[in-house]
Amino acid sequence: MSAADPAAQTVRDIIEASRYLVLATADAAGRPWSSPVYFAHTDLTEFFWVSSPDVTHSRNIAVRPQVGIAIFDSQAAIGTGQGVFMSGAGLRLYRATVDSHWILAKDGQPDHRVPVVLT
Repeated sequence: MSAADPAAQTVRDIIEASRYLVLATADAAGRPWSSPVYFAHTDLTEFFWVSSPDVTHSRNIAVRPQVGIAIFDSQAAIGTGQGVFMSGAGLRLYRATVDSHWILAKDGQPDHRVPVVLT
């Protein structure tokens, strides 16, 4: 997709306007855990946050480095919001290198995500 692609621009706009992401992790047994964290990013593909190594999401990343990330406008009216969904691997300090982006499809189907390629 080109830089002029509307979906890619939506991803850029949402990430640039946000200060928090929701970090999804799981422990060794697969029990899920989600946490809002303040973040910074580089080029929309590397995400950074600072957390104590003693908190649940940090302990989860230590045993299972795969993470899910969601960034969205929590002020949007019901049914009108958009979000960016990503997957990646967390590394100590903590940094996630994102390998995939999605946005919500506006087709009326719940949680129907459309992949977006940023160029």
